[in-house]
Amino acid sequence: MSSIQRITGLASGMDIDSIVEKMMTAAKQPLVKLQQQKQILEWQEEDYRTLNQKYFDFRSTLSNMKLTTKYRVRTTTSSNENNVTATAANNAALGSATIQSVTQLATAATKISGTGSAPPTTLSGSGAKIKADASLYSQTGNFSNRITWNNGVVVSQSFTGDGDATAAVKLSNPPVSTTTDGITYYAMNVKVNGKTYQVVNDKSNIPDNEKGNYAVYNAESGVLTFDSAVSAGSGINVEYVADAVTETKTLSKGAATMQLGHGLIATDATGNQAFSLKINNTNYVLGNDNGTYKLYAESDTGKSSPVGTLDASTGLITFTDSSVLSGDNNTVSATYSSKYATMSLGSYNEDGSMNKAAFYIDGTDSLNDVMADVNSHSTLGVSMYYDENADRVSLTRKMTGDLNKNGDEIIIGGSDNDFLNQTLQFNGSKESVGKNAKFTINGLETERTSNTFTISGVTYTLKSKFDTPVTVTVSNDTDTIFKNIKDFVDQYNSLIDAVQSKLNEDRYSDYAPLTDDQRKEMTDTQQDQWDKKARSGLLRNDMTLKSSLSNMRSLIYSKVNNANISSEYNQLSSIGITTTSDWLEGGKLEINEDKLKAAIQNDPDSVELLFRATGSTTSEKGIVQRLYDSVNNTYNTIVDKAGKSTYVNTQFTIGKNINDLTDKIRDMNDKLGKLEDRYYAQFTAMEQAIQKYNSQYTYLSSFFSNS
Repeated sequence: MSSIQRITGLASGMDIDSIVEKMMTAAKQPLVKLQQQKQILEWQEEDYRTLNQKYFDFRSTLSNMKLTTKYRVRTTTSSNENNVTATAANNAALGSATIQSVTQLATAATKISGTGSAPPTTLSGSGAKIKADASLYSQTGNFSNRITWNNGVVVSQSFTGDGDATAAVKLSNPPVSTTTDGITYYAMNVKVNGKTYQVVNDKSNIPDNEKGNYAVYNAESGVLTFDSAVSAGSGINVEYVADAVTETKTLSKGAATMQLGHGLIATDATGNQAFSLKINNTNYVLGNDNGTYKLYAESDTGKSSPVGTLDASTGLITFTDSSVLSGDNNTVSATYSSKYATMSLGSYNEDGSMNKAAFYIDGTDSLNDVMADVNSHSTLGVSMYYDENADRVSLTRKMTGDLNKNGDEIIIGGSDNDFLNQTLQFNGSKESVGKNAKFTINGLETERTSNTFTISGVTYTLKSKFDTPVTVTVSNDTDTIFKNIKDFVDQYNSLIDAVQSKLNEDRYSDYAPLTDDQRKEMTDTQQDQWDKKARSGLLRNDMTLKSSLSNMRSLIYSKVNNANISSEYNQLSSIGITTTSDWLEGGKLEINEDKLKAAIQNDPDSVELLFRATGSTTSEKGIVQRLYDSVNNTYNTIVDKAGKSTYVNTQFTIGKNINDLTDKIRDMNDKLGKLEDRYYAQFTAMEQAIQKYNSQYTYLSSFFSNS
């Protein structure tokens, strides 16, 4: 703001502000022209970028049209789809194959519980049936072969990989371990993005061909280490068995309860719990009072003053003596064990390798939970199912076929008291082995482990056994290929239409961008109408765009001189794609559908190469290859001129010009400010002179009137 003191007409009676404003209006005309030039450049930038998005989109279309998948679309027909269906990959050879017969369909290996005895037995004893959704511990007595429960806690922890070369995670509790042949194995399941690891203390004794499936646990540090990088963001899931866990919480004064994280507290043979509690550094123990578990201070040897109770089935502690939680913040720490059972399951693969999995069953788990764990195991590949009516469990290999020529494909591991062996009664169960599909194709007798298999790019699915030949024919999917080419033509026409409309757009030179003062005198509708004409035709006859259209038309019309293309189909017009008769449309294309489909049917290879052939010269290149280079050059040229939304003005030509005008506008505003200050200074001097004259006149008048 100017620091000059402005006296506006007090002495002269003149409207100085109005006079200065009119004088400045004339002086501001060069500034208005600069502002209008800047606005025009900003509009041009917007128009260029809008068109360049069209070029970008068409370039993406051209990239896709370079792919063989746009021209090699196969369709299949089967002479009897009740027996055989088929699909074909894009690289499948055209022609037909005949399956003369199918003598055996592929089946999956299956084991049924209780078939190890005669007659087969069910899961339940003489009491109530098994409830699949109820906790297993609560139903221990309902199984004819009771569950063997161990003291321990099943702990689950999840981590996220950070991309380190050697990934490592720290466990919150030490896992249970066993030692066999000098190797310590930990009761632990580890999965990284679905891949399963066994955990040992040292891999040096593990065979080299198995080391990739093992991780190492350091008992001293509590750290689990992988021998290769775990990519950032990978999910690491660890399930393991700990002898006991310790939970610490801060309870407020007079708190009534504390809920433990595991809802089942282990009992020993005498009915006492493997349980201890510390409240504010005072130790408490459990006492069994006719099945009710009460908490006593360790010093209360006579167990005469209980301070609370424990519900062993739910893990809920209820405090009956409020004095033990007399502070505002009471530290309560509980150490306890729970109940778990184990089971081990394995399965063979077609290559002879075996998948192994150990499962740890929490006492609160239901049979449904156990089955869900088995069914979701990504590498095991076994489905587990319980039928309540039959009261038996089945295990089925998800892969069909004879996967283990030397014996069973589903392996029940573990000890005799393993949950699968003992409680679910799979010990000795006979397996219904998987079978391979056996068939004759084109006179060749062969077999596959699955009823769905691929030969020479054709995927067959056998539906039933038969001895009447079925023919599968692979042919071009003419309709889909036609649609792909039509979509390309539509995108080309859309680009031509957008560019041509800008080249032909009328320019209204009498409609300069509006100034702020002019906008104040117009309605919103009038402003919109004026702006529409003011920004019309800013790219009219633009040489970059005209050159682009001319070059694309030339590339489209020219023959493709490639030795691999039939001379009958070496230019677009020969396959039914020609320019429209209206030259004002700028060279848009139109399609003769019958002619194009006939070309695709008669010589699909030449049609493909007409579009995507490569070569050392432009003449040898297919239409799409040529256009891509041309469109890419135009796109980059417009970027150099008008930039992208992520660019700053110094990175492209129009932006630099806008910056130059911005600097000139700033300088002009400074000059106009100084000019306005000078005008006001001059008028202020005049006002001061008039005021002085008036004062002198008044003085003299009073002097003469008194004499």
